[in-house]
Amino acid sequence: MTVTRAGQVVHAYLNALAERDFDRARTYLADAGFRYRSPVSAIDGADAYMQDISRVWPILEGIERRKTFISGNEVCDILNIKTRMSDLRITPLVHWATVESGKIITVEVFYDAREYAAMFAS
Repeated sequence: MTVTRAGQVVHAYLNALAERDFDRARTYLADAGFRYRSPVSAIDGADAYMQDISRVWPILEGIERRKTFISGNEVCDILNIKTRMSDLRITPLVHWATVESGKIITVEVFYDAREYAAMFAS
């Protein structure tokens, strides 16, 4: 499989997140019209999304890319997200992004959010 420009953009973004370089990660997101959806949140706007992710991302230990599927401007990665609180946890996650004009315009993630939701339940 040939990695397309869309694949390069998404993987550069994921690499920046893995390195906790939120300023660099933000450069890969569209300035207007960006949308993020997950089992626990829906965020419109790249700046709001980066603010949210930088708040919860300190528990990240690493991102393992298991498989990438690319169709035109859509990039779907199957990932293992490694997080640490009291112990190391590995969460399988599907990350589906759409790239337009060299920027990520949408990100939708799919994962089992039961443990995550329990952590933040009031």
